Amino acid sequence: MGIIHINKLKPGMVLAQEVKDINGRLLLKSQKEIQSSHIRIFKTWGITEVDIRGNNGSRETCTCPADPELVEKTEEKTRKLFCHTDLDHPAMKEIFRISVLFRCNHNFSEKEENINLAEDDTAQMTVENDFLQKLKKENITLPEIPSIVFELNEVIANPLSSTEDIAQVVNRSPSLTALLLKIVNSPFYGFPSKIDKISLAVTLIGTREISGLALGISLVSLFNKIPEELLSMYSFLRHSLACGIISRILAAHKSLPQTEQLFVSGLLHDLGRLILYSYFPEESHNLLSRARSSGSLLYLQENDFLGCNHTHLIKHLLQQWKLPMMLENNVFYHHNPREAQQPVPATLVHLADIITNGLGIGTSGEHFVPPLDHAAWENLGMSPTCFDLVTKQATHQFFALESILDD
Repeated sequence: MGIIHINKLKPGMVLAQEVKDINGRLLLKSQKEIQSSHIRIFKTWGITEVDIRGNNGSRETCTCPADPELVEKTEEKTRKLFCHTDLDHPAMKEIFRISVLFRCNHNFSEKEENINLAEDDTAQMTVENDFLQKLKKENITLPEIPSIVFELNEVIANPLSSTEDIAQVVNRSPSLTALLLKIVNSPFYGFPSKIDKISLAVTLIGTREISGLALGISLVSLFNKIPEELLSMYSFLRHSLACGIISRILAAHKSLPQTEQLFVSGLLHDLGRLILYSYFPEESHNLLSRARSSGSLLYLQENDFLGCNHTHLIKHLLQQWKLPMMLENNVFYHHNPREAQQPVPATLVHLADIITNGLGIGTSGEHFVPPLDHAAWENLGMSPTCFDLVTKQATHQFFALESILDD
């Protein structure tokens, strides 16, 4: 049978692969027969799909659509998007294969962003020596971190705090409360009954999970308006959400603790671009146009013409907000994780960004798939064979959460 959704599970089915929760805890070993109690446990711990053996003991694999012409056209188009990557590398070869399958099966590619800029206008764009210094000198007032995030972190850090203490802080923001409850009641978690209190949500999914969701939602919401001529905010949020989900699932496959930090890191990894789009729309327009017309990577255009890129801007903002160093590590180094002080989590966000761009889920403005940091990959010690399951798990979770983007 292969990978099937949790709602299609039936007692008597046999697992082809062990089931773990998002933190890597074993819920049921492979080759075990599934009982009704197991299905309830899977739903309680947010399992959205499992790998089931077929009646003949074999496993189904995802295959391309029957239309060979569609496959050929999709592969040709996708290959152009991977032009800055080494498709002979095993990891990139597997990501490319999965991306072609996904684009064939879902018709999920984003529309081209039509950014029109006259050639002579483009040529007039001047090189900034250090854009970050310009940002400081012009006294741009960047958003302040919401006070609720500080309060929530303080409460969670206190070992004497209860679930009610955490709930009281979250409940001070009606909009955040409503959105968190919507997420908790989505198919992403799959709880059998409706959760109507934040305190119950904290009990069921944990303080760190609630903290990570609240932090990510609060920070992304600070930049809720991008000029439409630059980029769709909806598209940006889809890219960010997918990257956050894939980062967390990769972390679970590596059995890393505190996977919610990887979710927040993936969610915020391109937040620096929102600073550019929001406060410097003309420069952003020129950069997007140059990258598209020249066929180059957007973050390299940022380096060439700004003296820094979007990761420097978000690092500046995270330091201003005094957020954990782990977030800064993962976000700032997501294009060159080999240089990070903690390269493993930074590499997972790096991989998640590559996979998300490959699948074509949303966009932050980058048209092409970024290249893999080969040294960081070797240091990671992960097999490309996990990408297929990671992507299937992530896309199921993404579709389950996609409706929250309307808020």
